[in-house]
Amino acid sequence: MTYYHCSPTAGIKLLEPQSPKLFTKPAGVYMATLLPMALMYGVQNYEYTYGYTPGRQIRFEEYFPNELEVLYKGKSASLYICRPEAVETTRIPNEAVSCRPVPVLEEIRIPDVYEALLEQEQLGALCIRRYHQQSEKMLEWIRKTETEIILEKNLLSNPGAMADYYRTHYPDSWADAKKQQALI
Repeated sequence: MTYYHCSPTAGIKLLEPQSPKLFTKPAGVYMATLLPMALMYGVQNYEYTYGYTPGRQIRFEEYFPNELEVLYKGKSASLYICRPEAVETTRIPNEAVSCRPVPVLEEIRIPDVYEALLEQEQLGALCIRRYHQQSEKMLEWIRKTETEIILEKNLLSNPGAMADYYRTHYPDSWADAKKQQALI
């Protein structure tokens, strides 16, 4: 089986176990068995809005207008082909983790992750649901979920890059969070 690891960092020869910077997960080398899934991790972000179609195809869900382009266009990454000695699967489909260092077999430079993801869509390996294609029910769920994240992470009181991200891309959720906080 092929394992992929994608990173904005080039030149890695040995992937060392680490705790993800933006997520609460144990230390490890996180890899994907699907190329489009790995590509999404070529850009570090506060959230990865992908899931699966009923037919189990990976699908990127735009949670705000032009999300795919905003997050990935013009950003380069390195796609690493790996051969771990041992892996464990995680609760996320097509994700595997190794608690030991993983040697890199090959590095492929991705000059524009956005273009690489669009190519995966054209090849039929990735489904992309654009923001304007979301149902009213889904848009309502996104607004509610992002409001909850803003409140859980206390972003209204903690200025910084993460707060700026949520305030910029989810203005309605930000406003809802402010209203809810005012009621407390």
